[in-house]
Amino acid sequence: MCDTRAEPGDRVASSRWVDVPTAQNLPRPGALRLLDVVRWLLPLVLAVVAWTFEWTEHLSAEHEPLTPGFYGEVLLFGVIGPVVVAIVLTWVRRLVVTLQATSDALAAMNSDLGTMVAERTANLQAATQELADKNRQLGRANDELRELDRMKSDFVSLVSHQLRAPLTTINGALELLSQEAERQPASTQRTLRILTEEGQRLSHMIETILDVSRLEAGRLTIRPGPVAVEPLLTRVRASVVASEARQLDWKLEVASGLPPVWADEVLLEEIVRNLVENAVRYSRSGHSIEISARQDRESVTLGVTDHGPGIPEGKQRAVFRSFYRLDQSESAPAGYGLGLYFADKLVRAMGGEIRVESPVWPDRDAPGSRFAFTLPIAEDVPPDEEAATSETDGTGTPG
Repeated sequence: MCDTRAEPGDRVASSRWVDVPTAQNLPRPGALRLLDVVRWLLPLVLAVVAWTFEWTEHLSAEHEPLTPGFYGEVLLFGVIGPVVVAIVLTWVRRLVVTLQATSDALAAMNSDLGTMVAERTANLQAATQELADKNRQLGRANDELRELDRMKSDFVSLVSHQLRAPLTTINGALELLSQEAERQPASTQRTLRILTEEGQRLSHMIETILDVSRLEAGRLTIRPGPVAVEPLLTRVRASVVASEARQLDWKLEVASGLPPVWADEVLLEEIVRNLVENAVRYSRSGHSIEISARQDRESVTLGVTDHGPGIPEGKQRAVFRSFYRLDQSESAPAGYGLGLYFADKLVRAMGGEIRVESPVWPDRDAPGSRFAFTLPIAEDVPPDEEAATSETDGTGTPG
Protein backbone atom coordinates (compact mmCIF):
# COMPACT_ATOMS: atom_id res chain seq x y z
CA MET A 1 0.00 0.00 0.00
CA CYS A 2 1.52 3.28 -1.07
CA ASP A 3 1.91 6.31 1.18
CA THR A 4 0.53 9.37 -0.54
CA ARG A 5 0.83 11.82 2.34
CA ALA A 6 2.40 15.13 1.43
CA GLU A 7 5.91 15.57 2.77
CA PRO A 8 7.11 18.83 4.30
CA GLY A 9 8.31 21.20 1.62
CA ASP A 10 6.23 19.57 -1.15
CA ARG A 11 4.60 22.30 -3.29
CA VAL A 12 1.11 21.52 -4.44
CA ALA A 13 0.76 24.63 -6.55
CA SER A 14 2.85 27.74 -7.27
CA SER A 15 2.10 31.43 -7.62
CA ARG A 16 3.94 34.59 -8.56
CA TRP A 17 2.73 36.44 -5.48
CA VAL A 18 2.31 33.83 -2.67
CA ASP A 19 3.91 30.57 -1.47
CA VAL A 20 1.16 27.97 -1.60
CA PRO A 21 1.00 25.86 1.64
CA THR A 22 1.36 22.06 1.42
CA ALA A 23 -1.31 19.59 2.45
CA GLN A 24 0.50 18.73 5.70
CA ASN A 25 0.38 22.34 6.84
CA LEU A 26 -3.33 22.75 6.10
CA PRO A 27 -5.89 22.53 8.90
CA ARG A 28 -7.89 19.27 8.76
CA PRO A 29 -11.63 19.98 8.63
CA GLY A 30 -14.18 17.40 9.67
CA ALA A 31 -14.69 16.09 6.14
CA LEU A 32 -10.96 15.52 5.66
CA ARG A 33 -10.70 13.66 9.03
CA LEU A 34 -13.67 11.51 8.09
CA LEU A 35 -12.00 10.72 4.76
CA ASP A 36 -8.85 9.65 6.63
CA VAL A 37 -10.91 7.29 8.81
CA VAL A 38 -12.73 5.84 5.81
CA ARG A 39 -9.45 5.47 3.88
CA TRP A 40 -8.10 3.01 6.49
CA LEU A 41 -11.29 1.54 7.97
CA LEU A 42 -13.07 0.59 4.74
CA PRO A 43 -10.24 -1.57 3.28
CA LEU A 44 -9.87 -3.26 6.70
CA VAL A 45 -13.59 -4.01 6.91
CA LEU A 46 -13.61 -5.32 3.32
CA ALA A 47 -10.66 -7.58 4.10
CA VAL A 48 -12.30 -8.96 7.29
CA VAL A 49 -15.60 -9.54 5.52
CA ALA A 50 -13.90 -11.27 2.58
CA TRP A 51 -11.79 -13.52 4.85
CA THR A 52 -14.78 -14.39 7.03
CA PHE A 53 -17.01 -15.14 4.07
CA GLU A 54 -14.47 -17.34 2.32
CA TRP A 55 -13.54 -19.21 5.48
CA THR A 56 -17.15 -19.84 6.40
CA GLU A 57 -18.17 -20.87 2.87
CA HIS A 58 -15.33 -23.23 2.13
CA LEU A 59 -14.45 -24.74 5.48
CA SER A 60 -17.34 -24.53 7.92
CA ALA A 61 -20.31 -24.97 5.60
CA GLU A 62 -19.11 -27.33 2.90
CA HIS A 63 -16.00 -28.76 4.60
CA GLU A 64 -14.04 -28.26 1.43
CA PRO A 65 -10.29 -28.72 1.50
CA LEU A 66 -7.93 -25.72 1.04
CA THR A 67 -7.62 -25.67 -2.72
CA PRO A 68 -5.81 -23.18 -4.99
CA GLY A 69 -9.22 -21.69 -5.84
CA PHE A 70 -9.74 -20.89 -2.18
CA TYR A 71 -6.40 -19.14 -1.93
CA GLY A 72 -7.11 -17.26 -5.16
CA GLU A 73 -10.45 -15.96 -3.91
CA VAL A 74 -8.95 -14.97 -0.56
CA LEU A 75 -6.09 -13.14 -2.35
CA LEU A 76 -8.45 -11.37 -4.75
CA PHE A 77 -11.24 -10.37 -2.37
CA GLY A 78 -9.38 -10.21 0.92
CA VAL A 79 -6.11 -8.59 -0.13
CA ILE A 80 -6.06 -7.08 -3.61
CA GLY A 81 -9.56 -5.60 -3.41
CA PRO A 82 -9.02 -3.76 -0.10
CA VAL A 83 -5.58 -2.54 -1.28
CA VAL A 84 -7.11 -1.12 -4.47
CA VAL A 85 -9.84 0.58 -2.45
CA ALA A 86 -7.21 2.03 -0.11
CA ILE A 87 -5.18 3.35 -3.08
CA VAL A 88 -8.26 4.93 -4.68
CA LEU A 89 -9.30 6.55 -1.40
CA THR A 90 -5.75 7.83 -0.88
CA TRP A 91 -5.75 9.32 -4.40
CA VAL A 92 -9.14 10.96 -3.71
CA ARG A 93 -7.80 12.35 -0.43
CA ARG A 94 -4.81 13.83 -2.22
CA LEU A 95 -7.09 15.47 -4.80
CA VAL A 96 -9.16 16.97 -1.96
CA VAL A 97 -6.01 18.24 -0.25
CA THR A 98 -4.72 19.69 -3.52
CA LEU A 99 -8.06 21.36 -4.20
CA GLN A 100 -8.13 22.84 -0.70
CA ALA A 101 -4.52 24.05 -1.00
CA THR A 102 -5.27 25.59 -4.40
CA SER A 103 -8.38 27.30 -3.01
CA ASP A 104 -6.38 28.71 -0.10
CA ALA A 105 -3.67 29.86 -2.48
CA LEU A 106 -6.23 31.55 -4.72
CA ALA A 107 -7.79 33.21 -1.69
CA ALA A 108 -4.38 34.49 -0.60
CA MET A 109 -3.62 35.61 -4.13
CA ASN A 110 -6.95 37.42 -4.36
CA SER A 111 -6.22 39.10 -1.04
CA ASP A 112 -2.79 40.20 -2.26
CA LEU A 113 -4.26 41.36 -5.56
CA GLY A 114 -6.91 43.29 -3.69
CA THR A 115 -4.20 44.97 -1.63
CA MET A 116 -2.17 45.73 -4.78
CA VAL A 117 -5.24 47.13 -6.56
CA ALA A 118 -6.03 49.31 -3.56
CA GLU A 119 -2.43 50.59 -3.45
CA ARG A 120 -2.33 51.21 -7.19
CA THR A 121 -5.71 52.92 -7.04
CA ALA A 122 -4.51 55.14 -4.23
CA ASN A 123 -1.32 55.95 -6.18
CA LEU A 124 -3.36 56.66 -9.29
CA GLN A 125 -5.70 58.94 -7.39
CA ALA A 126 -2.72 60.77 -5.90
CA ALA A 127 -1.13 61.11 -9.35
CA THR A 128 -4.44 62.30 -10.79
CA GLN A 129 -4.78 64.87 -8.04
CA GLU A 130 -1.19 66.02 -8.60
CA LEU A 131 -1.83 66.25 -12.34
CA ALA A 132 -4.98 68.26 -11.70
CA ASP A 133 -3.01 70.62 -9.46
CA LYS A 134 -0.34 71.00 -12.16
CA ASN A 135 -3.03 71.67 -14.76
CA ARG A 136 -4.55 74.35 -12.54
CA GLN A 137 -1.12 75.91 -12.06
CA LEU A 138 -0.50 75.82 -15.80
CA GLY A 139 -3.94 77.30 -16.38
CA ARG A 140 -3.20 80.16 -14.00
CA ALA A 141 0.22 80.71 -15.58
CA ASN A 142 -1.40 80.66 -19.03
CA ASP A 143 -4.01 83.19 -17.92
CA GLU A 144 -1.25 85.41 -16.54
CA LEU A 145 0.68 85.14 -19.80
CA ARG A 146 -2.45 85.98 -21.77
CA GLU A 147 -3.04 88.98 -19.55
CA LEU A 148 0.56 90.11 -19.97
CA ASP A 149 0.29 89.63 -23.71
CA ARG A 150 -2.93 91.62 -23.78
CA MET A 151 -1.34 94.39 -21.73
CA LYS A 152 1.65 94.38 -24.08
CA SER A 153 -0.62 94.65 -27.11
CA ASP A 154 -2.66 97.41 -25.46
CA PHE A 155 0.51 99.28 -24.55
CA VAL A 156 1.95 98.98 -28.06
CA SER A 157 -1.37 100.02 -29.54
CA LEU A 158 -1.63 103.00 -27.19
CA VAL A 159 1.91 104.15 -27.94
CA SER A 160 1.35 103.71 -31.67
CA HIS A 161 -1.86 105.73 -31.54
CA GLN A 162 -0.09 108.46 -29.62
CA LEU A 163 2.72 108.49 -32.18
CA ARG A 164 0.49 108.42 -35.24
CA ALA A 165 -1.11 111.83 -34.67
CA PRO A 166 2.11 113.89 -34.34
CA LEU A 167 3.76 111.85 -37.08
CA THR A 168 0.87 112.64 -39.41
CA THR A 169 1.36 116.31 -38.64
CA ILE A 170 5.10 116.04 -39.31
CA ASN A 171 4.53 114.24 -42.61
CA GLY A 172 2.02 116.88 -43.64
CA ALA A 173 4.50 119.64 -42.86
CA LEU A 174 7.20 117.81 -44.82
CA GLU A 175 4.87 117.54 -47.80
CA LEU A 176 4.28 121.31 -47.72
CA LEU A 177 8.01 121.94 -47.51
CA SER A 178 8.64 119.51 -50.35
CA GLN A 179 6.40 121.58 -52.64
CA GLU A 180 8.84 124.47 -52.24
CA ALA A 181 11.92 122.24 -52.28
CA GLU A 182 13.05 123.43 -55.72
CA ARG A 183 13.78 126.87 -54.31
CA GLN A 184 15.96 125.40 -51.57
CA PRO A 185 19.66 124.51 -51.77
CA ALA A 186 20.64 120.96 -52.77
CA SER A 187 21.60 120.02 -49.21
CA THR A 188 18.21 121.17 -47.96
CA GLN A 189 16.43 119.20 -50.69
CA ARG A 190 18.39 116.08 -49.75
CA THR A 191 17.51 116.57 -46.09
CA LEU A 192 13.83 117.01 -46.92
CA ARG A 193 13.85 113.86 -49.06
CA ILE A 194 15.46 111.86 -46.25
CA LEU A 195 12.99 113.22 -43.69
CA THR A 196 10.06 112.43 -45.98
CA GLU A 197 11.24 108.86 -46.58
CA GLU A 198 11.88 108.27 -42.88
CA GLY A 199 8.50 109.76 -41.99
CA GLN A 200 6.77 107.45 -44.44
CA ARG A 201 8.76 104.50 -43.10
CA LEU A 202 7.75 105.32 -39.52
CA SER A 203 4.12 105.75 -40.57
CA HIS A 204 4.19 102.36 -42.27
CA MET A 205 5.77 100.80 -39.18
CA ILE A 206 3.13 102.28 -36.90
CA GLU A 207 0.31 101.10 -39.18
CA THR A 208 1.84 97.62 -39.21
CA ILE A 209 2.12 97.57 -35.41
CA LEU A 210 -1.49 98.67 -35.08
CA ASP A 211 -2.62 95.99 -37.52
CA VAL A 212 -0.63 93.35 -35.62
CA SER A 213 -2.13 94.54 -32.32
CA ARG A 214 -5.64 94.32 -33.76
CA LEU A 215 -4.84 90.90 -35.21
CA GLU A 216 -3.54 89.54 -31.88
CA ALA A 217 -6.50 91.04 -30.03
CA GLY A 218 -8.96 89.49 -32.49
CA ARG A 219 -10.25 92.86 -33.64
CA LEU A 220 -8.95 92.81 -37.20
CA THR A 221 -11.91 92.64 -39.56
CA ILE A 222 -11.52 90.49 -42.67
CA ARG A 223 -13.84 91.14 -45.61
CA PRO A 224 -13.30 88.28 -48.04
CA GLY A 225 -14.40 88.29 -51.64
CA PRO A 226 -13.25 87.26 -55.13
CA VAL A 227 -9.89 88.85 -55.95
CA ALA A 228 -8.22 88.81 -59.38
CA VAL A 229 -4.62 87.81 -58.75
CA GLU A 230 -2.73 89.17 -61.80
CA PRO A 231 -3.84 92.84 -61.50
CA LEU A 232 -3.01 92.80 -57.80
CA LEU A 233 0.50 91.39 -58.39
CA THR A 234 1.11 93.91 -61.19
CA ARG A 235 0.02 96.76 -58.93
CA VAL A 236 2.30 95.67 -56.09
CA ARG A 237 5.27 95.22 -58.40
CA ALA A 238 4.78 98.68 -59.93
CA SER A 239 4.50 100.28 -56.50
CA VAL A 240 7.66 98.63 -55.16
CA VAL A 241 9.62 99.32 -58.36
CA ALA A 242 8.70 103.01 -58.19
CA SER A 243 10.03 103.30 -54.63
CA GLU A 244 13.22 101.25 -55.19
CA ALA A 245 16.30 103.06 -56.43
CA ARG A 246 18.37 99.96 -57.12
CA GLN A 247 18.34 98.12 -60.42
CA LEU A 248 16.65 94.74 -60.06
CA ASP A 249 15.42 92.26 -62.64
CA TRP A 250 11.69 91.83 -62.08
CA LYS A 251 9.86 88.74 -63.33
CA LEU A 252 6.11 88.24 -63.12
CA GLU A 253 4.81 84.78 -64.03
CA VAL A 254 1.07 84.23 -63.81
CA ALA A 255 -0.52 81.09 -65.20
CA SER A 256 -3.08 81.67 -67.92
CA GLY A 257 -6.72 81.28 -66.97
CA LEU A 258 -5.95 81.71 -63.28
CA PRO A 259 -9.23 81.85 -61.31
CA PRO A 260 -9.86 84.52 -58.67
CA VAL A 261 -9.03 83.73 -55.06
CA TRP A 262 -11.27 84.15 -52.03
CA ALA A 263 -9.55 86.76 -49.84
CA ASP A 264 -9.61 90.28 -48.46
CA GLU A 265 -8.12 92.31 -51.32
CA VAL A 266 -6.59 95.00 -49.11
CA LEU A 267 -4.98 92.47 -46.74
CA LEU A 268 -3.88 90.25 -49.62
CA GLU A 269 -2.09 93.21 -51.19
CA GLU A 270 -0.43 93.86 -47.83
CA ILE A 271 0.77 90.24 -47.69
CA VAL A 272 2.26 90.34 -51.18
CA ARG A 273 3.81 93.74 -50.52
CA ASN A 274 5.49 92.49 -47.34
CA LEU A 275 6.95 89.47 -49.16
CA VAL A 276 8.13 91.54 -52.13
CA GLU A 277 9.69 94.23 -49.92
CA ASN A 278 11.38 91.52 -47.88
CA ALA A 279 12.82 90.04 -51.11
CA VAL A 280 14.03 93.50 -52.23
CA ARG A 281 15.59 94.12 -48.83
CA TYR A 282 17.80 91.02 -49.04
CA SER A 283 18.57 90.97 -52.78
CA ARG A 284 21.65 92.49 -54.34
CA SER A 285 21.56 94.89 -57.25
CA GLY A 286 21.33 93.18 -60.62
CA HIS A 287 19.68 90.02 -59.28
CA SER A 288 16.14 88.99 -60.18
CA ILE A 289 13.00 88.86 -58.06
CA GLU A 290 10.32 86.49 -59.29
CA ILE A 291 6.63 86.88 -58.48
CA SER A 292 4.52 83.92 -59.54
CA ALA A 293 0.99 82.56 -59.30
CA ARG A 294 -0.36 79.17 -60.35
CA GLN A 295 -3.34 76.96 -59.70
CA ASP A 296 -2.96 73.77 -57.64
CA ARG A 297 -6.21 71.79 -57.76
CA GLU A 298 -8.52 73.57 -55.29
CA SER A 299 -6.21 76.47 -54.42
CA VAL A 300 -3.96 79.11 -55.92
CA THR A 301 -0.32 79.37 -54.90
CA LEU A 302 1.38 82.76 -54.92
CA GLY A 303 5.15 82.94 -54.52
CA VAL A 304 7.99 85.44 -54.24
CA THR A 305 11.54 84.25 -54.96
CA ASP A 306 14.73 86.21 -54.36
CA HIS A 307 18.50 85.73 -54.73
CA GLY A 308 19.31 86.64 -51.14
CA PRO A 309 21.57 84.92 -48.59
CA GLY A 310 18.98 82.22 -47.91
CA ILE A 311 17.55 80.92 -44.63
CA PRO A 312 19.05 77.94 -42.73
CA GLU A 313 16.65 75.02 -42.44
CA GLY A 314 16.65 75.13 -38.65
CA LYS A 315 15.43 78.75 -38.64
CA GLN A 316 12.82 78.61 -41.39
CA ARG A 317 9.89 78.43 -38.94
CA ALA A 318 11.38 81.03 -36.63
CA VAL A 319 11.25 83.74 -39.30
CA PHE A 320 7.46 83.80 -38.90
CA ARG A 321 7.71 84.80 -35.21
CA SER A 322 7.02 88.37 -34.22
CA PHE A 323 10.03 90.68 -34.01
CA TYR A 324 12.35 87.87 -35.12
CA ARG A 325 15.25 88.87 -37.35
CA LEU A 326 17.67 86.40 -38.87
CA ASP A 327 20.50 88.93 -39.01
CA GLN A 328 20.89 90.96 -35.83
CA SER A 329 24.09 92.74 -36.85
CA GLU A 330 24.35 96.49 -37.35
CA SER A 331 24.91 95.97 -41.07
CA ALA A 332 21.65 94.02 -41.44
CA PRO A 333 18.96 95.45 -43.74
CA ALA A 334 16.41 97.68 -42.07
CA GLY A 335 13.29 95.99 -40.73
CA TYR A 336 11.21 95.31 -37.64
CA GLY A 337 10.63 91.55 -37.80
CA LEU A 338 6.87 91.98 -38.23
CA GLY A 339 6.29 91.58 -41.97
CA LEU A 340 6.51 87.79 -42.16
CA TYR A 341 4.69 87.37 -38.84
CA PHE A 342 1.86 89.56 -40.08
CA ALA A 343 1.76 87.78 -43.45
CA ASP A 344 1.61 84.37 -41.79
CA LYS A 345 -1.28 85.39 -39.52
CA LEU A 346 -3.24 86.99 -42.35
CA VAL A 347 -2.80 84.01 -44.68
CA ARG A 348 -4.05 81.64 -41.97
CA ALA A 349 -6.96 83.95 -41.22
CA MET A 350 -8.01 83.74 -44.88
CA GLY A 351 -7.88 79.93 -44.93
CA GLY A 352 -4.44 79.48 -46.49
CA GLU A 353 -0.95 78.34 -45.55
CA ILE A 354 2.44 79.95 -45.99
CA ARG A 355 5.84 78.26 -46.23
CA VAL A 356 9.44 79.06 -47.06
CA GLU A 357 11.87 77.14 -49.25
CA SER A 358 15.63 77.68 -49.08
CA PRO A 359 18.00 77.24 -50.81
CA VAL A 360 16.43 77.81 -54.22
CA TRP A 361 19.46 78.37 -56.44
CA PRO A 362 22.77 76.48 -56.66
CA ASP A 363 24.62 79.71 -55.87
CA ARG A 364 26.62 79.35 -52.67
CA ASP A 365 26.80 83.11 -52.09
CA ALA A 366 23.15 83.82 -52.93
CA PRO A 367 21.11 80.60 -52.56
CA GLY A 368 17.91 82.62 -52.28
CA SER A 369 14.56 81.95 -50.62
CA ARG A 370 11.06 81.40 -51.89
CA PHE A 371 8.02 82.35 -49.84
CA ALA A 372 4.82 80.80 -51.13
CA PHE A 373 1.29 80.79 -49.76
CA THR A 374 -1.97 79.21 -50.84
CA LEU A 375 -5.46 80.68 -50.91
CA PRO A 376 -8.79 79.00 -51.77
CA ILE A 377 -10.34 79.54 -55.18
CA ALA A 378 -13.38 81.80 -55.05
CA GLU A 379 -15.55 79.28 -56.90
CA ASP A 380 -14.88 76.59 -54.26
CA VAL A 381 -15.93 78.71 -51.27
CA PRO A 382 -19.25 77.60 -49.67
CA PRO A 383 -22.14 80.12 -50.02
CA ASP A 384 -22.32 80.75 -46.25
CA GLU A 385 -18.70 81.93 -46.27
CA GLU A 386 -19.13 84.21 -49.27
CA ALA A 387 -21.39 86.56 -47.34
CA ALA A 388 -19.40 86.39 -44.12
CA THR A 389 -17.30 89.19 -42.68
CA SER A 390 -15.07 87.57 -40.11
CA GLU A 391 -12.83 88.70 -37.30
CA THR A 392 -9.76 86.82 -36.17
CA ASP A 393 -9.63 85.24 -32.74
CA GLY A 394 -6.09 86.38 -32.03
CA THR A 395 -4.42 83.25 -33.41
CA GLY A 396 -4.88 84.02 -37.07
CA THR A 397 -8.06 81.95 -37.32
CA PRO A 398 -11.36 83.56 -38.28
CA GLY A 399 -13.62 83.81 -35.30
